[in-house]
Amino acid sequence: MLIEIFTDGRVLMDGQEMGPAYRAEHALYEYLTNPQKLMNQGQVAARKKAA
Repeated sequence: MLIEIFTDGRVLMDGQEMGPAYRAEHALYEYLTNPQKLMNQGQVAARKKAA
């Protein structure tokens, strides 16, 4: 799982942009408290982008 956080507020997870509403704080909190949920969200975002 690769989480990229940019100074302009963008968050990329495994190369997929999570959208403007997804904040870096959310990504870090989810990674620390429930990493399995975070991995599932990344998979859903990848499927939505592919569609």
